[in-house]
Amino acid sequence: MNAKALLAKCWKNEEADLAPGRHCIDEEFVVRVSGTVEKCDDELAAPTVSIPLIAVLALFWEKCGIVREHALAMLRQALQEAMTSKVKEDGHITGHIKDIEAAVKAIRQDLIASLPKMHRDGKVLLDDLQVEIMPMEAAAVPEFGGELVAA
Repeated sequence: MNAKALLAKCWKNEEADLAPGRHCIDEEFVVRVSGTVEKCDDELAAPTVSIPLIAVLALFWEKCGIVREHALAMLRQALQEAMTSKVKEDGHITGHIKDIEAAVKAIRQDLIASLPKMHRDGKVLLDDLQVEIMPMEAAAVPEFGGELVAA
């Protein structure tokens, strides 16, 4: 078990709350971790974030043949509209696409699902993990009564 990795997963969405610039840190603390961790089995999944967007668009443009300029103009317009209005698959898109469910289903099932599956590490579930941080002076650190052995 890698305790540092578990702690990083627990706090992956925490903000550092630092102003721009260099900050010196010299702090000691005691960390108490308790609860359970569940590691799920590895799985094969359709790629989503690993799809090389630029390569896909370049190949798509090449395969458009005679209509490539028109296809590029439509893609440019869609990209600009999506970026300037900061939309996702939500209400704004639903208003522009008559049958959004069929469009999303076609992209996910007919395109992405047909791609070769990729290995994905099993999820690590930390729902029952509690982490407590105490400053060194406030923590009651027990005396070590064992013998240190070099590895």
